[in-house]
Amino acid sequence: MRMLLNVIAADEPRLSPGKRYAARLASALTSGGDARIRPDAAGRNQYYASVRPSDALAYGSSTISSISEHAFQTLLDRWHHGLDRPVPSDDYAEGLAILRHKLVEAHGHADTKVIFAASGTDLEYAGLAAAWDGRPITAVLLGRDEVGSGCVHSAAGRFFADETATGARVALQAAIDPAFAGTELVDVAVRDATGTPRASAAVADELSAHVERAAASGRKAVVHVVHGSKSGLTLPALADVEQLVAAHGEAMTIVVDACQLRIAPAIVRRYLALGCVVLLTGSKFAGGPPFSGFALVSAAVAARARPLPDGFRRIATRAEWPADWPGAERLPALGNFGLLLRLQAAMIEIERFAALPADRVTDVTARFSHHVMRVVKRLELVEVPGAGATSCLATETLRTLDLSARWPVCDFAAARAMHRRIAEQSRQWLGHEIRLGQPVRTHLLPNGEAAGTLRLSLSMPLISELALLADRALDERLDRDMSLVGAAISAAAAQTLGTPHATPLG
Repeated sequence: MRMLLNVIAADEPRLSPGKRYAARLASALTSGGDARIRPDAAGRNQYYASVRPSDALAYGSSTISSISEHAFQTLLDRWHHGLDRPVPSDDYAEGLAILRHKLVEAHGHADTKVIFAASGTDLEYAGLAAAWDGRPITAVLLGRDEVGSGCVHSAAGRFFADETATGARVALQAAIDPAFAGTELVDVAVRDATGTPRASAAVADELSAHVERAAASGRKAVVHVVHGSKSGLTLPALADVEQLVAAHGEAMTIVVDACQLRIAPAIVRRYLALGCVVLLTGSKFAGGPPFSGFALVSAAVAARARPLPDGFRRIATRAEWPADWPGAERLPALGNFGLLLRLQAAMIEIERFAALPADRVTDVTARFSHHVMRVVKRLELVEVPGAGATSCLATETLRTLDLSARWPVCDFAAARAMHRRIAEQSRQWLGHEIRLGQPVRTHLLPNGEAAGTLRLSLSMPLISELALLADRALDERLDRDMSLVGAAISAAAAQTLGTPHATPLG
């Protein structure tokens, strides 16, 4: 069976060949997903990411990325002769097999299994399939406000939307299969009410207690940990994860939410060696177009897997699961050209980033942090506290700004309005489109409402671009960008909160 591309626009035949191929590629990139991926009349999805490459100042990879010019042109060169044809399922399977090999080579062990999905939220089903042993499941979700918003449903084995990436119409929040109908969800916080990250040992102790409680009730625990949350937290620390595994063994399966992909390959391998399922996506730090995801599963965990429940036929296709995974042969043999293209775009960026000298990456991220903190100081904001002094990709490339420090009335709803205004009006205000990361709930205001935040982050393609600049040009570029970001935040606050409009920074 085959999956067709989106319908070709009526005016496409009047375009030049180059523009026609680009239009078809843009159409293909937004196929094979749920409603979140579909662009509006302006060519942007609900997260303000554009279908085509953009000249925006893109510091919003903590939420989502638009495809880079480099990846778009690479895909265009690779696929332009095939953009007007359906994609056979065999070609889809072959394309994913190549990506499997590259991902295992980059992040896994020789026997690591790779499962593909249309988004990070969909990847939760892979964790459940890897963990399910016939017993009812207790899903322990860590930091529900700092992971994907739909994960509260998918981690519990429920549909998070009324359609799936395969096109199936489903009932929102219904169980994806009777095997998961009895799944219970437990929420564990990563921060206290003031926004201070909880101690790793305390989080690990609470997770351990939930594993013991589940076992006492004859249930299997699926325990989530985070490595690079929406605000850059990593909890529990890897040493505490190792102790959890030593204490509980097969009484639980640990799912590592590293969907930001702000994680070093060596750390991924350490999680896999512990028997964890590691969830990663290509549309945030990797800088690929939205949406795509891949789960890495150790061979030991896969060897214990039971056949996939029938409900997976509505959420996945055969090629997206390893050929030797029990029950994968019952999945529909469909191709999903859009997902393949999005994954390939992410892999283009992952390989380009991996080729950069490590010391240059360190230099770029350090200079980014310096210039972010300068604008934080100028705007009289504060940074939301991170988890200790441990330095990693998550802390070096992502900063969360507390807007309520400057504007005490700025709650979460106001920050969302500011984020929308910046996305929609920054070009009109400043001559540059600016994209920042969506607000994330990290702490409470005195009135009990969640405080307003915004996030600034680097992506792999942005680092690759900045790394080419000489030091002086790099500082000038970051100073200019952060000045524009500060001016945009100030202008959005003036319109949203009625504050005096600050003079643009420079």
